[in-house]
Amino acid sequence: MLRWVAIIILLCIFVLALALAYANGESVMLDYLMGSAKVHLSSALLGAAVIGWLFGLLSSLGVIFRLKRQVWRLKRSVRDAETEIRNLRNIPLKNDH
Repeated sequence: MLRWVAIIILLCIFVLALALAYANGESVMLDYLMGSAKVHLSSALLGAAVIGWLFGLLSSLGVIFRLKRQVWRLKRSVRDAETEIRNLRNIPLKNDH
């Protein structure tokens, strides 16, 4: 069910992007460090969105790797604790009575 909702949302975003590209079909002059180029406005907007997404991904990589390392350490800690509990269960109890 959740997969279908995600597919429908992605299709709606795609249709919205196509409508935006169609509505913004005029060309604009794009100036950058090495020169300039004449591109469609929708292409410039798409390029800016992709570059922004990449910068966001790169800026979050440190946090992602730190969290993955923390998960790995916690899983190792749980595995060690489970091994210790298993070993303690196998120790016979002493009966003083």
